[in-house]
Amino acid sequence: MGAVVGNTSARRKAGYLILQAEGTFDINTVMAGILVLTAFALVLDAAVGKVEKRLMKWQPKAGETEKL
Repeated sequence: MGAVVGNTSARRKAGYLILQAEGTFDINTVMAGILVLTAFALVLDAAVGKVEKRLMKWQPKAGETEKL
């Protein structure tokens, strides 16, 4: 919901499109906008996860303990 609210300030962004479609009861456009935002969020999350994994190589894996 934060991404939608953040996108409402500009006239050409997905959040504004969703809000306009919601106002005219255009469910197809609302669902398409939500799917686009969801896909973008998933891609961004995967990219951040890969960067995090690469930068945090020094941390022990889940379930491992530090060897002294």
